Amino acid sequence: MEQTTLSPAANRRAMLYPNAPWYFALAVVVTWVGFSQSYFARLRETDVYHHLHGAFVGTWTVLLIVQPILYRQKKIQLHRRLGWAGTIMLVPGILLGGAKMMQMMIQGQATYPPGTVYQLSFIDATSLILFPLFLGLSLRYGRRLPLHARYMACTMLVVLPPAIGRLLFFIPWFDSFNKALNGSFVVVDCILLILIADDKRNHGRIWQAYPLALLLFGLLHIAMNYAGSWQWWHVLMDRFAGL
Repeated sequence: MEQTTLSPAANRRAMLYPNAPWYFALAVVVTWVGFSQSYFARLRETDVYHHLHGAFVGTWTVLLIVQPILYRQKKIQLHRRLGWAGTIMLVPGILLGGAKMMQMMIQGQATYPPGTVYQLSFIDATSLILFPLFLGLSLRYGRRLPLHARYMACTMLVVLPPAIGRLLFFIPWFDSFNKALNGSFVVVDCILLILIADDKRNHGRIWQAYPLALLLFGLLHIAMNYAGSWQWWHVLMDRFAGL
């Protein structure tokens, strides 16, 4: 039987995201640059909670870089063990750290523009729901690589908006908090649209992960512009801050 040899371009299409490690590495660069002034330039002035939160999220990003490499090298058992270890050891820290950051922000709201903390806390609270949701779906479809990989990529998109928003401040047009905040979610929405288009073009179908993520991020994007005026949310967050 004659063996069919795929062209280099066809081989790349057959592989699932051959450049995934580079994309996640780019997310690291965005995070470093975005937080260069508000965090990295003030390391000695920053409390231990922010350091721990940054360490947990940073380690998760490194894990996302390593995992596709292990899979491509056919080190499947190591890929799975490292994935479960990261889930067990890092995810509780990410979620608890995110909740602590939110609590500290509300407690220190005097240092923020009026009402800002309630808008930001809504984004943080929703993100603390979306992160385990996407992770759980990724684990649920652990043996269906296309869904597993896509849902895992969505966990990275959950933690990116704060870094993107800070990065946008380097662009003169983004001269206000609301512009940068909305701009960060527009960037995430555009990334998801590009990923959906890529699925259709290169894989001949649209997997459910990215449309679901686009819907949820879109709802968050709309709601966050109103959450700051919700009195019930103010009351709930003030109670949370007092715990």
